[in-house]
Amino acid sequence: MPPAPAAAPTAKTPAGDARTVSELATDLLRRTTSLFLAGPRPASDEQLDLYDQMFARLMPQVATELLAELSMALAGVERAPYATARLLAVHPELRVAGPMLAKAAVLTERDFAEFIRTGSPAHLVALASRRGIGDSLTTQLIARGFPAVRMALAQNLSARLSEDGYRSLFKIAERDEDLAEKLALRTDLPAKLSRAFVAAASEGARARFIKAAPPATRATLQATPTRSPGAAMRAIWDYQQVKAEVAALSRTGKLGDSAVNRFCATGDFPAVIAALALLCVVTIETIEALLEEDRLTDLLLACKAARLSWATTSMILRGRPGCDVLPADDLEEARKRFEKLALSEAQWKVRGLESR
Repeated sequence: MPPAPAAAPTAKTPAGDARTVSELATDLLRRTTSLFLAGPRPASDEQLDLYDQMFARLMPQVATELLAELSMALAGVERAPYATARLLAVHPELRVAGPMLAKAAVLTERDFAEFIRTGSPAHLVALASRRGIGDSLTTQLIARGFPAVRMALAQNLSARLSEDGYRSLFKIAERDEDLAEKLALRTDLPAKLSRAFVAAASEGARARFIKAAPPATRATLQATPTRSPGAAMRAIWDYQQVKAEVAALSRTGKLGDSAVNRFCATGDFPAVIAALALLCVVTIETIEALLEEDRLTDLLLACKAARLSWATTSMILRGRPGCDVLPADDLEEARKRFEKLALSEAQWKVRGLESR
């Protein structure tokens, strides 16, 4: 955030007043603030602009304590002077910026997005505590990666979080017991993500989450079996968009080895699974199950049935989420088996996997 304007030098007034310029500015700022708050509220933008001009002249000449008072006074005003509110919100002192970030109604979502990109952790905590903050901003706040900000969002029960935002918080909470407990207190948790979290979390995080959860959901969470890391990760994937993208590629004849290879290269395994399912004419759930450690042979069948090359198939084998790295000897053995498979046999056997 930009530095606060420097205070004006001390000086005596020509009229013989013994007060300094700073003291006079302080008096004028307090009078101007009182007039704004006590008098008829400005009805036009021109009147608000006039207050902005007066505050802009006085603010650089007063102490930080008075700026904090001004911020507190204006934060709850629906039609506060906009430029003044922005200046206060980007002040490096939290006691000045905090009230504006947490409460100011005059600031826009675009302003807050800008503050998120440049703000300190302490400033972003104030913003994360804002009542009714929307999911676009909460996603951006989570992306900054500050633990205190994530905790503030989890505790702000009025904050709206997107499904992607919850996925990010749940992933961190798998090893962060305090965050897990705070998340459990929220009433808007997606049930699917909650169950997937309980299945994948550490023992301590799982216990804290279940203990803090509402009684109505506690029994269901306690009955949720723990899963392998890969299965827990897949449980929170959302295939709705990737299914549409893969289907569009298929309709234009562009769904094939090169497309799947591209999905692997970018780490987009939901798209890899959706593509394999469509190419093999089986369900996504069938392909998902083949990513487990003990289903390597069946996964090779699916890759062959989808007419993938060995180069693309090896990328899938080596990149399976939640699985150990495949040793070089095992990878070479898999290559030999893959090359011996006949396409027709692989396609026939893969469709038989649906009934398992």
